[in-house]
Amino acid sequence: MFLTSLFCVLLSFFAFSCSSTPVPKGGSVIIPEDFFGMVHAGQTRSVEEYMLLDEMGAEWILATFYWDSIEKQKGALDFSGYDDFVDTARENSKKVVAVLAYTTDWLFPGGKGKSYITPENIPYFLHYVEGTVRHFRGRVDAWCIWNEPNYMFWKGSNKDFFLLSKLAAEKIRETDPEAYIIGGAFWRAPAGFIRNMHKAGAMENIDALAFHPYAINPSGSMKVYDKFRKVLEEINYHGPVWITEVGYPTGGWYPTSVSLEELPSHVVKTITGAAARGARTLLWYAFTDSYNEGEAPDANNSEQFFGLAYPDFNRKKGAWAYELCARFLPGSRYVPEFAQRENIPTNIVTFCFLEGITGDNTLILWNDKNRSQTVNLSLSAQAFLHDIATGETLPAGTVLNVGKQPLFITWQGAEVPRLSFP
Repeated sequence: MFLTSLFCVLLSFFAFSCSSTPVPKGGSVIIPEDFFGMVHAGQTRSVEEYMLLDEMGAEWILATFYWDSIEKQKGALDFSGYDDFVDTARENSKKVVAVLAYTTDWLFPGGKGKSYITPENIPYFLHYVEGTVRHFRGRVDAWCIWNEPNYMFWKGSNKDFFLLSKLAAEKIRETDPEAYIIGGAFWRAPAGFIRNMHKAGAMENIDALAFHPYAINPSGSMKVYDKFRKVLEEINYHGPVWITEVGYPTGGWYPTSVSLEELPSHVVKTITGAAARGARTLLWYAFTDSYNEGEAPDANNSEQFFGLAYPDFNRKKGAWAYELCARFLPGSRYVPEFAQRENIPTNIVTFCFLEGITGDNTLILWNDKNRSQTVNLSLSAQAFLHDIATGETLPAGTVLNVGKQPLFITWQGAEVPRLSFP
């Protein structure tokens, strides 16, 4: 059974992961000022951790408020394990997404909890939901109901999950009418699951839908994103879309794994594509690896290698790519085809973001082909080229060598950049 499931997962990755970059459809998009976030951040509560989060520009942090951690004994809710986490985040001006999920051992005979709650046991889950939302009201900024219910974190029937999700959203709304509720947190874009969840009324009290567009490369992730939006259009959902997980491990056997050298490109391309498509928020999975560089005991376990930094808060190269995006894209307006392209082929991909909160315009471009091409940049304003792997900044120059690693260029003023072949 495991091998069959694994084979299907691998097929699904490759089916949606061709190398050419899908161009976003639609018009201009405003990038929210609090667009960027991190998963599994804030755990140490340390000054060093929050300094790095500040440097990298993360506004949100996501954590699971595990039911079995809060209600170890039936009827006794204990929030001491999360109070300090939430308070430290707020003291450091970070917004919190709290995931309400999973089960408790006391719910099952023999004390062996599973990722499933029968309909008759849903009231116990709602007791935990109500108590948690009431306790953290005004301190947690968004509540997410469950995680990847269509994949491996829900073992019951879809129908039972839809009921759980519907009742949980109602309980959150009843407990705190001002709460921001995120539903879904789907693994990729399960069309049938989403349609049936909508038919079951499980989306009636939510403010946003979330999903995780994992794929073997950014092109694949954006294809998953486009598929997800198409399904949402079919059910007439036009609310915000959150990406509450996306990332690429730098080790292990997962088909999404990349080298340390490839990670910056994947970070920039994924963030750029999601921002241009109108995602409300993107939380990167994850903030840090499980072990410092060279210390992981199992090199085949991809889950250890998803971080943009290490537990000692030394950066991977991908951290600089994330920081550049988080510095210049928030508050900007993505404008399709803003740059003038004179005989530039479609394999040269360009994204323009105008007037972010820094006052800068940003041009991001790369070559979808496995070769570099020389392109002239005409721009009288002083432009800067930022190295996405190191954060180093240099004058951009007028001749660009455009390869598969994105070029990240910023300038100020209203001038339109012009790209042409020599």
